[in-house]
Parts: sequence; structure tokens; C-alpha cells
Amino acid sequence: MAPKVEVHEEPSVLQAVVLTECDIDYGAAITHYNPKVLVPLANTPLLDYTLAWLERCGVDEVIVYCRANPHTDKIKQHCKRFTSRREECGIKVMVVVSEDCLNLGDAMRDLYSKSLLKDDFILLQGDLVATLNLQDIVAKHKENRLSDKSMIMTCVYVNKPLETTAVEGEEGRGKEVTATLVTAADTGKLLLHRRSRNKSSKISIPTELFQASSDLLTYPAAYDPSLAICSEVVPSLFSDNFDYGSRDSLLRGVIEQEELLGYSIRCQVVQEGYACRASTLQQYQRVSGEVMRREAYPMVCESSLTSHRIRYTYDPFTTTYWEPSAKFTKGNGGACEVVVGAGTEVDAGGNGGASEAVVGAGTEVDAGSVIITCNFRGNGGASEAVVGAGTEVDAGAILTASVVGDHCTLADGVIANAAFIMNNVQIKSGCELSHCYIGDDVVLEKGVVVSSGCVVGPGVRLGPDVTIPPGTQLVAQPPHHHAPSTHPHDDFDETARVKEADPSICGSKGKAFILLPEESDQDDDDEEEESSDDGRSSGPDEGDSEDALMMMSDDEHSENEFRREVQESLTNGMRKKSAAENMVLEINASRHAYNVSMEDVLTTVTQGILRAGQTQKQDGSTEPTWPGINTALKCFADVLRNYVRKGRDQLLVLNAIEKLMVDSPEYLPATQKILFNLNQTFEILEGEVIIHWYKKGGAGTTAFTTIKTSIAQFIEWLEKDSEDDDDSDDESS
Repeated sequence: MAPKVEVHEEPSVLQAVVLTECDIDYGAAITHYNPKVLVPLANTPLLDYTLAWLERCGVDEVIVYCRANPHTDKIKQHCKRFTSRREECGIKVMVVVSEDCLNLGDAMRDLYSKSLLKDDFILLQGDLVATLNLQDIVAKHKENRLSDKSMIMTCVYVNKPLETTAVEGEEGRGKEVTATLVTAADTGKLLLHRRSRNKSSKISIPTELFQASSDLLTYPAAYDPSLAICSEVVPSLFSDNFDYGSRDSLLRGVIEQEELLGYSIRCQVVQEGYACRASTLQQYQRVSGEVMRREAYPMVCESSLTSHRIRYTYDPFTTTYWEPSAKFTKGNGGACEVVVGAGTEVDAGGNGGASEAVVGAGTEVDAGSVIITCNFRGNGGASEAVVGAGTEVDAGAILTASVVGDHCTLADGVIANAAFIMNNVQIKSGCELSHCYIGDDVVLEKGVVVSSGCVVGPGVRLGPDVTIPPGTQLVAQPPHHHAPSTHPHDDFDETARVKEADPSICGSKGKAFILLPEESDQDDDDEEEESSDDGRSSGPDEGDSEDALMMMSDDEHSENEFRREVQESLTNGMRKKSAAENMVLEINASRHAYNVSMEDVLTTVTQGILRAGQTQKQDGSTEPTWPGINTALKCFADVLRNYVRKGRDQLLVLNAIEKLMVDSPEYLPATQKILFNLNQTFEILEGEVIIHWYKKGGAGTTAFTTIKTSIAQFIEWLEKDSEDDDDSDDESS
């Protein structure tokens, strides 16, 4: 008998991929000098929150993925320090660098080509602060995969109210943080994922979703922390489809092409735990406040996330944290609401006693001593302030919902409300800061007012006695003074223009340059003036259309661009007699590029095919004629058939034809012939569907009355044909 061979199974390794090139950054005034994931939040780099949470949740290996730029070495060194400072680090951190990664899709394709992902892995952004029970989420994902082999991803959402917390004076930028979800109640299968782009109380749910599941769960505005548990199939899908550049595009592709791809996605909407991305400066302020208020426990300010040691003293009465080496200098009176810890020595020499002071056991208080501290106060006595090592704060300074870094100086009379002050900053007396970001090594002379939404970059000097307008971004040097960058996006590009700040803005002792937004209103006005000089008249109608274009939303603009591209593809394809599969590829590429729904795709393709059949007249204009329309239908029948798979799709085609008649009444005479050929010749539309659409009044447009009259004879023929089929079925039975 052959000896038994022992088979040792390798233990499974739980991996996580952390993307440092987040989809939204904080602007060049901040991220030019420091990568976003290393920007301190409550005096702790953002990346540390992510790594500490992953280690606590039992993740074995973390791939920190970043694009090659001058910040790459900083990220590598920081990850090395994170693991080396711990006595027992239970996590392996590996930094992977790519030369040409522009989005999540590129990252997934690169990791797939390097074979670094071998099993289920966690996908997240490097600006996420979370305390969710990741072990349970991963276990549920694996359990679902065992029962459903088609499932490739579990998306994680948080179902709790998310109040809008914005930095005053700064407009909201970037992607929405909530999503409208529709899932199957029994399995959690994701049936609809749509970004919440407005505050409407109504939700539009496609009727075909009820065919997939009788019981549906809807989440009108679930918070999306960009967290997902992925199978090894996900990177290969990104590799096979270069149109997939983001997680949203993958979700849309898998949901809409489930029958073709054979894959499905589930979601877990968690009710407990904390998860929030500091994706924008508004969210940065929000998350900072929630961390200070201990809503992200055990991610708390007093505990170092790298060494697990206590670094700050915490006062629960005022929700303030300070490093022991921080100094609070004397003022002109006693302290208010002071907490003095055990073993603290309070020297004599003051002019009065402490007011409402709590003195811990073992504290030595000399006679005649005065206990004075920074006037930490806010609403209800809670200041929510964090003060770093070596920082000196005068007794007359007021800090509310603010964070102060290491080795800063705040003089008497400084008022900071929701101010985020980095390291080595000097703020002299009489300065006021509100809802702003102050970079390293900034000097604010006396009487400087930094308004809401301002970003003051490292090394800037301002004052004295100036007010910085709301939303201003200041840098210390113009672009040509910076060291050359290895990547065009890492330096101030041509759109990130600067101008030297006027002394009335930065002050007589100030040194700063204003970082202009990418597109200013003045530049837009100049472009409009140039376009009006090209020889074309600008009448009232044209002016109205320009105003409408300026007010057009991003969604409307994307839909218009999609229609234009599809129409060009169909017109060129008809001229070149392109194969149907090539046309479908072009249309799908445009669909993914502009994030268009299948309903819009069917409408655009249907109308585009009919418009492609227009015949050119002698005067150069075009008109729809039946021979041209018939040629277009023959040319693109297989293209349209590719998108018509269900009865609802046929109704969308009929509605698209009706809406075309509203915009272009010249197509009305050909309506009956169009429907006849789509039904009889190409067998794309079923007779029963056409009859149902006809009897329900079509799409309810003004053109339906005329259409109803023109196709009445065809409908009668369909009904008679349907009755004959029923009679023949009865006779055969």
C-alpha cells in the first residue's frame, strides 16, 4: 500500500486594496505639497485610520496602490513607519506603484496583470474612516458566493441619515455620496444603483424590476462609503472591458448585461457602525467633528493609531484633547471649567484663584496659585478642540470645533471656529478663522480674518489687518517656483492659474499668490464674446438657447453628447455599411462614457436609425422619405434587435417613434410602414405589444392622435391576425 501523502492547504489570505489616488482631492493648494491620504485628520494621517481599521478587522495583507508622482516616496516611507512603530503588527502593507494609472479601472487592470489578487479582496479608498464589523461582512459575502456562483461582488452601504455638512463659502464639488438602491428582499441582489442627483421625494423604479423579484427593498439615499468585497472575477472584468473606469460603471454594466455576462452583484446595507469618507473638504470637516465627538469609537483622538499609546489628554466635559507638552499661557484672570489631572504641579504667581476647577488626586497647588487655561468654549461648553505637541495657546484664544497641529502659536484674542491648522503655524493677536484650512509654516499677522471656505497653503504669510474673501485659495509661490513634477497632474497645470495677491488682500507684510479656479466667469464671458464675432448673428432665439445651455445640468449635457455621438456613428455606419457588431460596440462605448440608462439608449438608437434614413435634397437640406427610412431599417435591424429583449423594450421603441413624430412631424406619413416592417419584416416588435401600446394611448404625446388615425388600418389587421391564430389553435386542440 502506498504511503499516505499529507496535503497541507495554504491558509487563505484576506487582502485589501487601498486606492490612494482618490477620485476627489482637496485642491492643488493642499495636495501639491502632501498626498491626500497623508493629510492629517485630527492630527492623524487619513491613511492611518484605514490601515488601523483593516488590521483590527483581521485583514492579512494590504496593497496600497498609488500612481507614480513625487509623493510616492512619502507614502512608502509612511507605510513602513506604520508597521515598524508597532510592537506586534498583524498586517503586511505593500505599496504598488503604477506609471499610468488614472482611475480605478486602470488599477484593477494593472493588479490583474501582475497576478497580485488571488482570492476575495476588499476594495476601498484611502480617505475612508470606518469602524464597521468587516469580519461579518466578509463572512456573509463568502456565504453568498457558496450559494450563488454568479455573485462576484458585495457593495457595502450605510443606511442612516447623512446631514449635509458643508464648509461655508465653498460650493459642493465632486460625486454624490449617496445612492438610490433597489434590491431583492430575499437575496439582497442589487437590481438598481443610481446616484442621487437631486432632492426630489419621488423615486422612479423601472417596472421590469418587479419581474425579477416580487418583493423589493428600496433605499432612497443610502450612504456609499465606496467599500466593496470583490471576488477574483472583478479584476478580470475590468481587464476585459476597458470602458469600465469606475466602480459605478462596473455596477451599471453587470446589472444591465446580467443575462449576457452571467454575473450578479449583491449589497449589504449595514445599520450599525461608522463609515464615512473625507472625500471633499466639506466631508473632511464633517468627519473631523465626528471623530472628535467620538462617533467613530474606537478611532479616538487620544490614542495613537500607529503605536496604540495614549498621546493626548482627554477632557470629556469640553470634548477637548491636548498633548502634554502643549502650553496654555497666563491671561488676565482665572480659569473657567478647568480639569487638572493627577500629579500635575501648578505654580504660584497668579493674580487670583481658579474658577470651577477640578483638581485630581496627588496634584500640588501652591498657595496663591491661579490655574489658567485656554478658553476652550463653544455651544454648551463643548469646544471639540484638538491641540498638538509643543503648541502654545494664549488664555484669550477661543477654539471651537478646531484642530491645531504641532508647534503652533496662537496669541491672545485669536478666534478659531471649525479651523484646521497644521504644523508650525503662527497666529498673532486679533485673528479670526472660520471654516478654513491653514497649511504648514503659515504666518498670520495681527488682525487677519480668514473667511469661510478659504485654503491657505504652506508657507503663506498674511497681514496685518486684512480680510481674505470667502473661498480664496492661497499658495506661497507661483508654479514656476516649484520643483518639476514627473506627472502633469501633480503640478499646477495650465488651468490652475495663479496671480500675485494684491497687498489689500494679503497685507503689507504678506506674501501669497491666489490660486484661481479652473474656469473663471470672466474667461467664459471672453469666450462668448469671441464666438459672437464670427460673422453669425445673435438673435433673441440664439441668446435664449445659449442661456439654456449655461443652465443645463451635467446629466442633460451628457445625454445630448450621447445622442450626438450615436447619430454620427449611425450616419457614418450607414454610409460605410458597417457590420452590426461594430456599431453595437461603438454605441456601448458611448453609453458607458456618458453614463446613460438603457431607456435612453433604446430611445436614442431608435430615433437615430430613422434619422439616418433622411434623403438629401437639391438645396442641401434633408427630408425623411420612405425609401431612405427603409434602407436604414434594413441596415440597422440587427443593431436595434440587440437592445430589444423584453416586452418593455418594445414599448420603449414604440414610445421613441411617437416622440420623434412630436419633434419631426414630417415622419408621420411613414409611421404605418415603419411599424409594419418592424413587426413583419424584421420581427422586432410583436403584434400583441403594438396593440397593447395602441389601446393604452401610446406615450400620451400630442402626436398620438394623428398616429392613431394613420395606423388604425394596421391595428385592425393585427387584431384580425391575432384572432385567426387563436381560432387555429382551438381547432388543433
